[in-house]
Amino acid sequence: MTERQNERDDHQKLKNISFAKKILLGLSMYIPSSAFKKTVLKLLGAHIGKNVYFGPGSLVLSNDYDSVHIEDNVFVAPGALINVNKFTVGENSHLGYQCLMVGESLKIGSRCNISNRTFIECSYSPILIEDDVTIGGCAMVSTHDGSYRQAYGLEMKAAPIYIRSKAFIGNNAIILPGIEIGRKAIVGAGAVVTKNAVANSVICGVPANKIRTMEVSNENITGN
Repeated sequence: MTERQNERDDHQKLKNISFAKKILLGLSMYIPSSAFKKTVLKLLGAHIGKNVYFGPGSLVLSNDYDSVHIEDNVFVAPGALINVNKFTVGENSHLGYQCLMVGESLKIGSRCNISNRTFIECSYSPILIEDDVTIGGCAMVSTHDGSYRQAYGLEMKAAPIYIRSKAFIGNNAIILPGIEIGRKAIVGAGAVVTKNAVANSVICGVPANKIRTMEVSNENITGN
């Protein structure tokens, strides 16, 4: 098997955090005070906007808190874990209960709804989620697939993911590496997305396929 390069090493990442930071982060996780969590993050260098709320048990980890930007009126639900080095979330967005975000670079737009227990992984390539996107509960968005490397020693597949504005991703859907979900596209619950979803399309199934294109006017919505 070929040598594994650029392997994500969470254990080493935690070891690199200074003792003082570990104390502050540990306190912020277990003290059920949003104000205390915000104070700790600001001390570490993060930008935290107005009226941001952090629920009990939520935690933000980064190797570079100067690259953490959480804008006004963001709600981070109890138990949410954000372990991303370069992280941005726009104003009025909602990060659901026990959602998990890990990796290097993740940008979430404004007015987005990331539902409960969603998993977003950007360890090997970035993820961009534009404004007004909804991602349903227990959905998974991952920029890498290590199956071929694990089984055959071949190069791991890794590629960015783009989710365009006003897209909707249903509960338990899986978005694989290199995918673009077009503007106002709808991904059905439980779909496994292996190819791009064009704007205004509705896709579902395993693997997901387009079942219709939405035509929207001021008076009505039709599909064909």
